[in-house]
Amino acid sequence: MNDSNHKPSIHNRELPEDLKHCIAFHGHLCPGLVYGYLVAKQAIQLLGLHRSRDEEVVAVSENDTCAVDALQVLLGTTAGKGNLIIKDYGKNAFTVINRSDKRAFRFSRKAYYKYEGEHQEEFGRLETAVAAGDTTAKQRIRQKLLKSLDLLSKPLDAVFSTTEVKLPEPPYAPLAPSEACAQCGEMTMSTKMVDTNNGRHLCIPCASSSPNSSDQR
Repeated sequence: MNDSNHKPSIHNRELPEDLKHCIAFHGHLCPGLVYGYLVAKQAIQLLGLHRSRDEEVVAVSENDTCAVDALQVLLGTTAGKGNLIIKDYGKNAFTVINRSDKRAFRFSRKAYYKYEGEHQEEFGRLETAVAAGDTTAKQRIRQKLLKSLDLLSKPLDAVFSTTEVKLPEPPYAPLAPSEACAQCGEMTMSTKMVDTNNGRHLCIPCASSSPNSSDQR
């Protein structure tokens, strides 16, 4: 491939510090991570957020893509705390909620992505090769880099529509004691146990293979 002699490259000094943190957590820079970064930055500004130490901020992601990692890093919305909710609809849409003032914004990608950077011909060749499944690892990395840097250069409203929404406040993460599964003996959250017809409490994997489970949780 006869690429341009003036290739963009990543140097840490060229990237915002908070994006560097996202990359360190995620493992690499890619368009998906940038989508989440753009959403998180705008949510912080609109809702006056600080990184959530507990469950003050809630993020609802309608996909399970790389974008979620930027939300975790910048917003503090994590699976472990229970303030990251994944509804995997495959939609490039995210809702961020500030519990303190009960406000929320939904961010939804507007349209098909269009590269508007200075390496039009090169990106076009790479996109064609990616679509055909005919790329080297180096070319895939290059395509992701070009797209990521282009996305970072765009204003958010060129990529996402932003709408303030009203929705019920999500419940806080549930807490419950653990008990031993009557079949495998492993400790399991009591609210996740399945009652069987003979009164035994089973974990979900054991219950799925038991003919006597009533599937009442």
